Amino acid sequence: MATPPLLVLGNVNLELILGTLSEWPEFESETIMSTSNFRAGGAAGNTALALAGLSVEHRLIAAIGNDELATWLKGEFQPSTTSWTAVQANTSVSVSILHEQGRVFLTSQGHLNAATVDTMIDAIPPATSRSSFALLTGINLMPGVTAGMSQLLTMLSTMGWTTVLDYGRPPEGWNEDTISVYRNWARASDVVIMLEDDLRTIMHSDDTDTAMNELAATLATHQILVVLRGLTRVDAVNQGKIATTTCDKFAATDTVGFGDIFNAGFLNSLMSGEGVQMAIESGLTVAKIAVTTSPRLYGVFVD
Repeated sequence: MATPPLLVLGNVNLELILGTLSEWPEFESETIMSTSNFRAGGAAGNTALALAGLSVEHRLIAAIGNDELATWLKGEFQPSTTSWTAVQANTSVSVSILHEQGRVFLTSQGHLNAATVDTMIDAIPPATSRSSFALLTGINLMPGVTAGMSQLLTMLSTMGWTTVLDYGRPPEGWNEDTISVYRNWARASDVVIMLEDDLRTIMHSDDTDTAMNELAATLATHQILVVLRGLTRVDAVNQGKIATTTCDKFAATDTVGFGDIFNAGFLNSLMSGEGVQMAIESGLTVAKIAVTTSPRLYGVFVD
């Protein structure tokens, strides 16, 4: 298998999306949901599916369970672009409950809890060029990988990969310990992608602009900080300059995976040499198209 210019390392699991609640139900009650969607996903899975939809050469490196659901899950991805490591556990399932005021994610431990950093390190090939990127995403749901995150980042850098970190929120929440560890990982990454709520929390700030500038000031000149501000704005800081892109508000019932799909469009553009401004514009465009189409599309097609 030839080494592609983009690696995606992280969680692949089943997703069940149920919506939409106007208020949380009482205990012991039963609520009929108007919509449901059962599909392959996880942060790394969503990015890989988007890359496949965009016909971008890549390799997904992920763990998989050993039950019947794992067989179905593997079948949703292109065999030629995946490196699976089977673990002795049932397939993890993430249930997303959509609410008019936000979302709640409930994820079973399953194979994500059984995966270790060694399952990923053993599958990493050397990079073939300076424009080769390695995205680590959804690792927050994999404690055995999180424990070796520093080792994983070092290994990728040593093997010539430009590292991209989209860690997400730790299940135990942000506290002084998790913030300190995350900021060390951020300093060891070439590109850092995060949501504005997490940014404000780890920087102890109520203002996104202030938090972004303060975090960017702790990073090296070559590093890129990308901040997703809701569904309609993305900011990036690179070499002391701020790039911003926006889009009009749009209607979408299911926005689960929006940020993961953004990553696909963003990295496809960035590794093509289009620059940070074009990359965040491409990422936002691809994500918007995907969450406003069913089944999801990932690009604009012209006859």
